[in-house]
Amino acid sequence: MALGGVPFYLDKLRNSQTITENIDRIFFADEKIHQEFVDVYAGLYASKERYVDIVKVLGSQFYGMTQKEIGAAIDVKSGGTLTKLLENLIESNIIRTYPRYGKERVETVYQLIDFFSLFYLRFIQGGQAKKGVWNSIHGTPTFYTWAGDTFELLCIEHLPRIQDSLRIASIDSNYCWNGKSPDGRGAQIDLLLESKADRTDYLCEMKFTGTKYAITKTDEENFLNKIEAFVASKMHNKTHSIQLVMVTTMGIARGEHASIVNQSITLDDLFMER
Repeated sequence: MALGGVPFYLDKLRNSQTITENIDRIFFADEKIHQEFVDVYAGLYASKERYVDIVKVLGSQFYGMTQKEIGAAIDVKSGGTLTKLLENLIESNIIRTYPRYGKERVETVYQLIDFFSLFYLRFIQGGQAKKGVWNSIHGTPTFYTWAGDTFELLCIEHLPRIQDSLRIASIDSNYCWNGKSPDGRGAQIDLLLESKADRTDYLCEMKFTGTKYAITKTDEENFLNKIEAFVASKMHNKTHSIQLVMVTTMGIARGEHASIVNQSITLDDLFMER
């Protein structure tokens, strides 16, 4: 989630240090990390400035932005030039596009998916890189906000493993959905998988925790609201059943509200060879 699986950074890990100590040394103890961020884009593109501008603005909006919103933020007209810049970033696997449903029109959203860039922009840019900083951040609400967002992205990057774990033969579409339940409450589903072969829609919730995730009464009410909102929407095929899927780091803890979950996937499932 911090290193992005890049061999150059993985090579810097030391077995004698904890993950916290390693991250602190790699990212926070060396001022050269600022140049490293710029060099990533200088090595890919002849004119890096505009690409860095796009990456920075997307880094400030985890769930992404439309092309029009990006253009307004970096003062570039939406169209040919910006389209080419975005296409190049997609080709380099630094950003991705995904469809967001729920409004009058389907929106194409651009999202930053480069883990190193996300970590750098969240914690290091602006001269924040100082030795010992990560040790003080780790375990705080700021850490868990980043970890929750990034774990969600990690899950989406391992979508084939989720499909395997759910034993879905084929996925016809996957998308993000926003809407409202019949009583007017807002609802957001960050990953929805539609399988026409199974006649099932899989509503996926991703949660990062250091232990098994304990589903609370509030969680259950929130999940039910999302299900009700989606069932009432035009996107739901009325012949399809709904499965609530929880993707967590350590699994689901037993409890009175755990039965709301139909299927559970863990971090191990995302990396297990099949």
